[in-house]
Amino acid sequence: MRKFNNLRIKYVLNLAFSLLLIVPLFAQHQDAGTTGFANLKLVYSARANSMGSASTGRSKNFDGMQFNPASILRLPEAAISSTFMDHFVGSGGGSLQYVVPKNIYHSYGLFINYWNSGEIDRTDISSSGELIELNDTFGAQNIVAGVSYARFISPAIDVGGNVKFIWDQIDESNATAAVVDLGLLHHTANDKIKVGLSMRNLGAQISKYSESKYDEKLPTVYSAGMGFDFTENTLMNLDISKAAGDNFIGKFGIEHKLNPALSLRTGFRSNAGDYNNGGSLAWTSGLSLGLGWNWKRYTIDYSLASYGDLGLANQLSIRYGLNTGFLPSEN
Repeated sequence: MRKFNNLRIKYVLNLAFSLLLIVPLFAQHQDAGTTGFANLKLVYSARANSMGSASTGRSKNFDGMQFNPASILRLPEAAISSTFMDHFVGSGGGSLQYVVPKNIYHSYGLFINYWNSGEIDRTDISSSGELIELNDTFGAQNIVAGVSYARFISPAIDVGGNVKFIWDQIDESNATAAVVDLGLLHHTANDKIKVGLSMRNLGAQISKYSESKYDEKLPTVYSAGMGFDFTENTLMNLDISKAAGDNFIGKFGIEHKLNPALSLRTGFRSNAGDYNNGGSLAWTSGLSLGLGWNWKRYTIDYSLASYGDLGLANQLSIRYGLNTGFLPSEN
């Protein structure tokens, strides 16, 4: 039986790597950049960011509300956490979230994400098609607030969902939307393999940016992922996702625990070509790395992800575990 399980793991891994090799061959989607509320595609988790943002199939995930709400079930304790993001081109943001497993059948969560573009130079286009500097700046910002719920269905299936409200502002115009996320997590017969599915940003725009009442298309994201536990100290995540206006993207990450206090991580996103501008840092596009440090009930995670010559995205997450006196079993 053990030999059979090892062969099955090798088969799944070969299939996963084959998919990752195929995904980058797709050209940039013809509708790229045509959706509104684009910041809904950002994720706030230093741990996941260092692993190529692959986390759909990772069970007992404190940051699961950002990827697959079903994965916040079966956590060992409640926790409050915050993530700070220094994005490229002067933009940045962060999140604050709280998750609590009520019992083995229910988990709840609250979260708020925020993002700010920084100052952007305002320009115009002349009659000859040339850009004109207006010696002025403008900005953009975004806030997403949501609640989460996950439920035990059977020893093999957990489900979950988010309800989110979005407020988005560009210069002096703003718009709002309400969306839901849906997720499923499958605990396979092999306890080292988990499979996750999620659909994010399903909903509708409430208010418009302009008086013309133009309806923005929401960046709905469909994602499938697997989590593999090779050993007690080494794990791998693999995701394949498709967002409206984008092609399929493969995401891959590995985490290795050096000791109970320190973990090292690395990852890759297959849409690296979107940020390859031919500059000196183009070869790093899509790569990410990071580390995690645990001390008592505190966890600090740091990640660094490359967007080629556009720049680097840094994330720092800090989590504090809250002992509720409840330790849910795996089953």
